[in-house]
Amino acid sequence: MKATTCLRQALDWPTLPPPPPPTVPDSLPPGRQLASRRHLQGRQHLSAVLNFWLARSGLSHEQLGSIADWAMSEKGLLSSPQISHLRNGTVVKPSHRNLDALGGANMAIWLWQHRGPEVCLRRYGPHSAYRIQDEWLQNAIWLHHPEHTDEALNYADFCDLQAGYLVLPYLGEVNLSPSETKAMNLALADLFDGLAQERMGDGQTMRQALETVLAAYPATASRDRREHLRNVIMGTADYTKAELEKELFFLAETVRILRALPEGEFGPGDLHAELSAGRRRA
Repeated sequence: MKATTCLRQALDWPTLPPPPPPTVPDSLPPGRQLASRRHLQGRQHLSAVLNFWLARSGLSHEQLGSIADWAMSEKGLLSSPQISHLRNGTVVKPSHRNLDALGGANMAIWLWQHRGPEVCLRRYGPHSAYRIQDEWLQNAIWLHHPEHTDEALNYADFCDLQAGYLVLPYLGEVNLSPSETKAMNLALADLFDGLAQERMGDGQTMRQALETVLAAYPATASRDRREHLRNVIMGTADYTKAELEKELFFLAETVRILRALPEGEFGPGDLHAELSAGRRRA
């Protein structure tokens, strides 16, 4: 018999059972959630943020990576495969170098557009070594803080996004960048022209097909707005940026009706994505 056991028996000490293993509580206080759950939601939201940012900016993975390299004064901090994994939400623990580079690229785009190219070039140096074109920086959008709309997201904000502490509520909105409006008008005219031609295949004349398309425009909208759509389709008018953002709901509903899709299946975000895809293919 071991000495410790003999001593325990001699002193008549009770033998204590081992402590129970730690358990996760079945319920949490109101407003609280498990950190692992928050991290998962953050990773998914960061994925949505990157998809939104790249789609709205028209930037490829390589182009965003080049802007990040320029902003960070070092190449290779944000490679195309890394961006792809972040967009897909498959990176459980993203490198802080990646998050820092994302913040740097976002700040560089903001500085170029709000302070001007000269100020931006003085801060980061010439971008020719990174093969960056001025149009990339001019046409891209920058991500702003939801509570401070004039401030670009930085490294710390991207960390908060990944950890689930920060959410960008404007991802569900369709806010066009200045460079998108003209191209979106052209893509919109092509889309509705195609829908009209489909009706011509059913034996309708061009005039009849156009009237069928316009008849699908929601009746709750004014006649002037329907006539504006007619002129856009005919190529005699365009939507302004503000008009197009306002019209996207009605235009998406028109497309849904013409395609005989279930109610609620095709919305402004779907229409914007389709028009953007057509613009990139062109």
